[in-house]
Amino acid sequence: MALVASIRNLSKIYHKPGTDVEVAALRCINLEFVTGEYTAIMGASGSGKSTLMNILGCLDKPTNGHYILGDDDVSIMEDDVLSEIRSRRIGFIFQNFNLIQQLTVAENLEVPMFYLGIPPARRRQRANELAHKVGLTERLDHRPMQLSGGQQQRVCIARALMNDPLIVLADEPTGALDSKTGQQIMEIFDELVASGRTIIVVTHDPNVAKRCHRVIQLHDGEIVRDERNSHPIPAQVVGH
Repeated sequence: MALVASIRNLSKIYHKPGTDVEVAALRCINLEFVTGEYTAIMGASGSGKSTLMNILGCLDKPTNGHYILGDDDVSIMEDDVLSEIRSRRIGFIFQNFNLIQQLTVAENLEVPMFYLGIPPARRRQRANELAHKVGLTERLDHRPMQLSGGQQQRVCIARALMNDPLIVLADEPTGALDSKTGQQIMEIFDELVASGRTIIVVTHDPNVAKRCHRVIQLHDGEIVRDERNSHPIPAQVVGH
């Protein structure tokens, strides 16, 4: 398995506006992620997991230390370069979907490739492929408000894969779903991991963490647990 990302001696310090108070959101973090690894990041509110997710997603930069994504140290890149790296190498899946309500499913899927200047025919072909993969072929002309929560999350999963990213980041992907629908979404994740995708999921749900190969627990900005599940729930092939 190839190394796809590593974090070295990374810290993130925030300054409270109008004061000299500093808050250490992350303290000297060291992590490595390899191809096909399924990782859960857990921790109470304020533990640093959202800050870590933002840095992994190239949405924020560390105060100290390095974040190597692929072969590049993205922690030292300028914002415009970082934006393109984020578009090409990171796929995002959000708890509240973050779909554009005025666009159809197909158009929402095409957005990541549109911003990279990919020709329309190729965008539509890729959108069709991924809609089929997540069981939404019959919904391509629908708008988000016409879909269930589970269907909207399937759109998010497909959108995250459009540019064939190195890493897929999922922030509480089942948090807005009922338990049955959440189970269906996690089965899609299982299938993606079985096909070689690298997925990092932030979750409060121990049942989600049990499906992962690895569980990282944060507390007050530090890693207090980084363990492999000896018996993760096996990946499944999902029928649609």
